[in-house]
Amino acid sequence: MKFKFDAKQQYQLDAIGSLVQLFDGQPRDAEAVLTTLRCEGQLEGSRNQTSLDLDLSREVGAVGNNLVLDEATILQNLQAVQDKNGLEVLNALAGDSLDFDIEMETGTGKTYVYLRTIFELAKAYNFTKFVILVPSVAIKEGVTTSIKLMHQHFRELYPAQPFDYSVYSGKSAEEVQGFATSTNVQIMVMTIDSIRGDASSRIIHQTRDKLNGLRPIDYLKATRPAVIMDEPQNMESKLSQSSISDLDPIATLRFSATHRKQRNVVYRLDPVDAHDHGLVKQIVVAEVAQQGTDAAPYIKVIEVRRDPWEAKLELAVRAADGSTPRRVIKVRQDQELSNLTNNPAYNGWWITELSIEPQYVELNRHGILQQGEEIGGNSASIYREMIRETIREHLRKQTMLASKNIKVLSLFFVDKVENFLGDGVNNVDANGQFVQWFDELFREERAKSNQWQELFPQDPAVLRRGYFSVLKGKKGAADKFQDTSGATKADDDAYDLIMRDKTRLLDDAEPVRFIFSHSALREGWDNPNVFQICTLREMGAEVERRQTIGRGLRLPVDQTGERVADRSIAQLTVIANESYQAFAKSLQTEYEKSGVEIGRVRAQEFSKIPLYDEHIEPDGPEYFGYERSKALYEALESSGMIKDGKITAAYQPTQLGFDLKQHVPDFYWPYEDVIIEYIGRSSIERYVKPQSKRKARKLNKELFTNPEFEEFWRTISRRTTYRVAVDRERLIEATVKAVKEAPSIQPLRIQVSRAGVKILRGGTEATETGQRSASLQGAYDLPDIVTELQEATSLTRKTIIDILIGSGRLSEFIGNPNDFIQMVKSRLQSVLAEIVTEGIQYEKIGGYVYELRELQKDGQEEKDRFLDQMYKLQNPEKSDFDYVVYDSEPERQFAEILDGRDDVKLFMKLPSKFKIDTPVGLYNPDWAIIKHEAGQDRIYMIRETKSTDEEVKRRPTENAKIKAAIKHFAAIGVGDYAVSVPGAWRV
Repeated sequence: MKFKFDAKQQYQLDAIGSLVQLFDGQPRDAEAVLTTLRCEGQLEGSRNQTSLDLDLSREVGAVGNNLVLDEATILQNLQAVQDKNGLEVLNALAGDSLDFDIEMETGTGKTYVYLRTIFELAKAYNFTKFVILVPSVAIKEGVTTSIKLMHQHFRELYPAQPFDYSVYSGKSAEEVQGFATSTNVQIMVMTIDSIRGDASSRIIHQTRDKLNGLRPIDYLKATRPAVIMDEPQNMESKLSQSSISDLDPIATLRFSATHRKQRNVVYRLDPVDAHDHGLVKQIVVAEVAQQGTDAAPYIKVIEVRRDPWEAKLELAVRAADGSTPRRVIKVRQDQELSNLTNNPAYNGWWITELSIEPQYVELNRHGILQQGEEIGGNSASIYREMIRETIREHLRKQTMLASKNIKVLSLFFVDKVENFLGDGVNNVDANGQFVQWFDELFREERAKSNQWQELFPQDPAVLRRGYFSVLKGKKGAADKFQDTSGATKADDDAYDLIMRDKTRLLDDAEPVRFIFSHSALREGWDNPNVFQICTLREMGAEVERRQTIGRGLRLPVDQTGERVADRSIAQLTVIANESYQAFAKSLQTEYEKSGVEIGRVRAQEFSKIPLYDEHIEPDGPEYFGYERSKALYEALESSGMIKDGKITAAYQPTQLGFDLKQHVPDFYWPYEDVIIEYIGRSSIERYVKPQSKRKARKLNKELFTNPEFEEFWRTISRRTTYRVAVDRERLIEATVKAVKEAPSIQPLRIQVSRAGVKILRGGTEATETGQRSASLQGAYDLPDIVTELQEATSLTRKTIIDILIGSGRLSEFIGNPNDFIQMVKSRLQSVLAEIVTEGIQYEKIGGYVYELRELQKDGQEEKDRFLDQMYKLQNPEKSDFDYVVYDSEPERQFAEILDGRDDVKLFMKLPSKFKIDTPVGLYNPDWAIIKHEAGQDRIYMIRETKSTDEEVKRRPTENAKIKAAIKHFAAIGVGDYAVSVPGAWRV
């Protein structure tokens, strides 16, 4: 099985485009520009050192990146990018440096984005040298595996861009020579440890004869690489930062889900955005917890401290209502535990001794209890049931997804290898407690269903595998698994195995379905088809829950390597020994501590709300942007609707008489419904849900035997073809007018610094020799404007050429080609959307857009959905399922109205596969309805639900699709198509 990579994921293209735009104005032939400037420097009377510097550079043979833009130009580019992406617009470069932050949630393709950014920067600006810095062995293994998997994808995507990649081992100084001297795109992956240090500890800082007496770092520095940092929050020490500056990068691009220290933020896709857009799995929590009071006194040692000497113990504390929840209490020697807990079960219990090394307490009625150990609890029984629940969920999920050719994986994290190994040494003879429980419970659960027995006839031992660090056996002894920390050299082999087996584990031919791994190995690797994660230990560390779910957040893939984004499939179940509420609260705390604002309304919360046409200025943004969002946030805060980002009791949008217009400026009044929807996204419960809130819809099988429904379906699903009659002269005239009215495009000008690069025995050194302002007109290759506009519009070359000539503005294209193309493209697409839908004609042809048998088959394979996304029908016989899935509040209201109407005999939310062709893309209508009226035949209706009836408040493409749909349905004999909005449902 091979992974398939989608080159058209819009959010990834947005991130890549934002980074490329930072260097807008940089010429592709920057080396020629710099060479010219060096010569000019000599003519102007500068020292002859410039020529010597150039000769030395050629002697070493370093081929590097050349950035000629000044910081003021890059700041302007950054500000444009930040405004476009709804981020706070900075007045100056943070840290006065070219350090740029890209924030992307785990599982959304961060590695793909930065690897593809390399090729786009090479294509646009001829940057060819890139160093990827990572903080750990785990991430290094993950990155190199990703490069191998994506190698062919990038070869096909950029056939004219040859590239090589290498992993710097630190064993041989000469590794850098090929990187520095090659003319191809070069990608070098390095750990921060390989450059962090000095000549006494790192080869990279030592002079080498084979490098002409220079240091490896000098060769890297001479190339002025673009440095890409993966998980930079783990490389924030002063030593790390100074080591990075030794590379003399042209810029540093910092990729992480959680930046502890923010610099110049270019793009942000946080957990809220990722879940909202369905880019990662939804999180489900299955809680396995003890019910009832402990039968014996429960005591667990958390920590022992001195100054003063005391132990932190987890004890059952009696509350005012008589319950005995577990709490962590500080206890000193000889203190009666019953007095501290108000729980008589501890009568006669106290600590007799405390120890720091090792940490333990001695109890008068038990003896020594080590840190992490407990008595009186039922952790063994709880862990056993957690394993059972994981197996049950796995069997249920695999049964559901077998027909989709999706292999399900489950992941167990254990904190001690002995719990897996027992008396064994590896996977072959492991017989630890967890292994014994797994084998026993798997056989027990499998026996409950014939289907499960057919799916998994193998011995349980064949289905499980442990991935741990291996201690090599001596003198013929067998290799043995060992405990590790997750950050040492000893972990290399464990990470290597996990990453190397990534694709193999996804292949149905590989029997392994259940993975056991050390709880320390939580960072730097994942597998998209992990659907269940079970942590067989107490969760407590600050980032433990986030790291845990990070191993399975990525969207799953089928056996062809295609990603599956269906929300009813893409669900990650965490089997936890804590309640759903506690897990969600702790996860939110972890997010907040790492700088992610989740569970609260943010100042930039509304930045991405699309503006209505009446509010869009010529060449202005199409979204609220940061400043408008911030003003709205401040209005909500001053009116008491929110406080410190938290929603207050004053905000009650579902209450009768609530009017948001009273609290915000009149500009925002038309957006009231959208603003309420965005505020509603701030709850953590949208992203972490209890297992009990999940339900599979029941298919109404009788409906498919009803001849009336069969006739109805065949009528509404007939295929059509369309042709568009466009008045060419009118199109040209309207576009020329729009282009002429657009604001002028300013030519590119940059400030160029002249500098000599000296390669000396002690390293490389740059000395500024002067500055001049240079126009870039003619200093770059002009893009093929006709082809670009043709690809974007499908118009003929002659039509495009006539428009460009007619605009009389081609001189501006010479001065600033990319901005000019964007301006013309947006004007042309806007005119096209309006004209094309007016001239479209549909004609009925044979076949169906969605066959009835396919509809029935998909219905029988219905997956789990969450109750908060569904409306429960009071009259389920009127629809295809007992629940209707809705995407917005107007859709829920409409379903409720149709359900209660006596004259509506049947209605259904049309599946996502029901799509019709339009000139502006595929269109999926919302509803199909059969209505009976007295004295009339049945009426077939198609309805589209929207929040507003005003066309100016909808996107132009939405309106174009609606106009096309009216003509499509009229052509197949369904003339009753309309838009339904609150207050005007039109049924």
